[in-house]
Amino acid sequence: MEQFLVYAVGLSLAVFLLYFIGVAIAPYDPSSVKNDHFECGLPASSEQPRRANYGYFVYAIMFIVADMTGLFFALFVFDLDRRASIVAALFAVAVAVAVTLAMREIQRSQSQGENP
Repeated sequence: MEQFLVYAVGLSLAVFLLYFIGVAIAPYDPSSVKNDHFECGLPASSEQPRRANYGYFVYAIMFIVADMTGLFFALFVFDLDRRASIVAALFAVAVAVAVTLAMREIQRSQSQGENP
């Protein structure tokens, strides 16, 4: 437990230290363009808006799921309890099933020409 605490505190301090170093050495050069409101991007080039590709959003969500799964499993690295290993294995199976179902749904919608 002490190793995990040292790791967590050290990682937190490193993140804050890097943030404050970046703030300290970054140039401060506000301009009218930087301070202007940026709500909707560039003006529309046509009357009919283009539909966004659904695959990009799914890719981002899958990345977040994989990232959180890695974090969850990292918590069990320091625990040698059999119950913790069973919970981690069940979680891995649940994530694998969820990702498989999501990918099947995406493939199904793409093969039918849908763009949800």
